[in-house]
Amino acid sequence: MGLLVESEPLDEHHFRDVFLEHGQRIEIDAEVLRDDPPELLQVLLRGPGFNATSTQRLEPTEDGTRLTTVVESDYTSRLARIAGPLVARHAQRQLEEDSARLKKLIEADPPD
Repeated sequence: MGLLVESEPLDEHHFRDVFLEHGQRIEIDAEVLRDDPPELLQVLLRGPGFNATSTQRLEPTEDGTRLTTVVESDYTSRLARIAGPLVARHAQRQLEEDSARLKKLIEADPPD
């Protein structure tokens, strides 16, 4: 998560994450809904003007492992609904960049 600058555990299932984007500080409350390592992680995210559920799955393939991420968002304010498509495109690009960076790290130092 390239824009993450702070993550504070509040308890076993809740975190407060802070992202910095274009000089703007954005605080998000995160709640782990499901954690079935290593196959599944599902997190509820609450931020200014939105709620989202992020589901990440690891699945074996013939060539290795596939990471699938699905984010379902609900915009809770009028401004967020208007800006939603732009924000979603930006978030998609950031997710792709973060995933590519993760893939590089894993392939550079594969597990034993």
